[in-house]
Order: sequence, then C-alpha cells, then structure tokens
Amino acid sequence: MSLPSELAGTPVAEHAAPRGIQAYRNLHLWLALGLLIALIGFAPTYFLRLREATWFQHLHGISALLWMALLVLQPYLATRGRLKRHRRFGIVALVLAGMVVASGLAVVPFNIENAVGGSTSALAPTTFLYGISFVDLLTISGFLLAVLMATLSIRVIDDHVLWMASTVFWVMIPALARMVAFALILTIGREGWSLLDVVFWTSFPILGVLVYLMYRLKRAHPALVLAAIGNAAALFVTPIGNSETWRAICQAVFL
Repeated sequence: MSLPSELAGTPVAEHAAPRGIQAYRNLHLWLALGLLIALIGFAPTYFLRLREATWFQHLHGISALLWMALLVLQPYLATRGRLKRHRRFGIVALVLAGMVVASGLAVVPFNIENAVGGSTSALAPTTFLYGISFVDLLTISGFLLAVLMATLSIRVIDDHVLWMASTVFWVMIPALARMVAFALILTIGREGWSLLDVVFWTSFPILGVLVYLMYRLKRAHPALVLAAIGNAAALFVTPIGNSETWRAICQAVFL
C-alpha cells in the first residue's frame, strides 16, 4: 500500500499530533526569542563570569537556561507528533522547575543581607534590593503555579500550552532588565539611572505583549492574566522597597 503523494518522502511521526495543537506550530520560534533575551541578559553577570559564580548561582543559571531551552523544544516536538519524546522531557521539566524555584529562593536572602550590610551601589541601591526581593518572590510563586496548572491541565491542549508557555513571562523581568542595563552601561555609562528605573520601564513591553496575546486569542486566559498581574508588580518596586513594613518582614524572615 503506497502513501498519498503529499505524504511521500516525509518521516513517519511517533504518533499523530493532538487535535488542536497545530495552532501552536510556530510557538517554539517565539519562545526562542525569550531564550535569546535570557542568554544576552545574563551573559555579563553570569555566563561571562562563570569562575566567580557561587554554587547556587550555577544551579539557578543552568536550571533556568535549561528550562528556557525546554520551552522551545517541547512545543516543537508536540506539533511534529513526537509525543513520546515530549512526555519524556515533560518529566525532566518537572525536575528543572523544582531546581529553578529552589535556586531562585536561595538568591533572596543574599539581597536582604546586602541591603542590611550596606553592600549597595548607585545602580542597585537599598530600595532596589528590598523591592526586587518582593518581585522575585512573586515571580517564583507565579512560575511555580503556572507549572502546576500546566501539569494538571495536560489533557486540555489550550490550557496546557498557555500555562506552560506563560512561564516565560515570569522570568522575563530579570532577563530583560539585565539586557537593558547592560546596553545602558555600554552606551551612556552608569550615571543618571539605576536598576529601579530599568525594572520599572522594562515591565511595560512585557505587559504589552501579554495584552496583545489576549487580544489575538480573543480571551483573557488565566495564565496570561496572572502573568500580567505578576509583571505589573515591577511598577511598584520603589514604593515596596521603601516600605518599612516590608523591610521588617524581610529581615525577620531571611536574616
């Protein structure tokens, strides 16, 4: 029995792709853009300074990078019908997600210690260290919730894809902010701005993309709404960082 002419010469997939998954056939290309931003953003402070990094920075950097790479690979496999490999990597994804969360939480106490100990700078003042700690805790929590929801909705294609893809937005604030900060240092130097400004302004393009996606999908999916709320917290990093109540909580919990 011969194959239809339009299928002749094409590889046989492990299984047929799930119904409705082809709507996300090019999703991996967009997620690859997020991976590129992360690589550029973390290059000056991590990838180009590997010998100076601590063990938990290595754990966080490697696990986050592998997570972003897996986000690119998984929709590519699923939309090409390679479901066995997709499922195998899904198990790996759960392990990586745990590593990302654990290593991300390990960074927060160091920010508080630096804030209390006076290890600050014009670019990263005390207000920034306290404020970004709140944002970090929120993004870690949002990331974990998105992964859990993606796992629970594995049999509902749209929900599974959107919850999993939304995890990229929970790691975009630190990645994009670092990329912009590095560009500013190279172009205008270190004077006249701080990371408070960078985090505030870089939240707008992320929020803009989320709103655009909801417009294109013609629905405000909970995964995108939650990511938008989480990223909007970056707009308040200065008042949060200046809050004496929040500072007292940080010192009580992390010191």
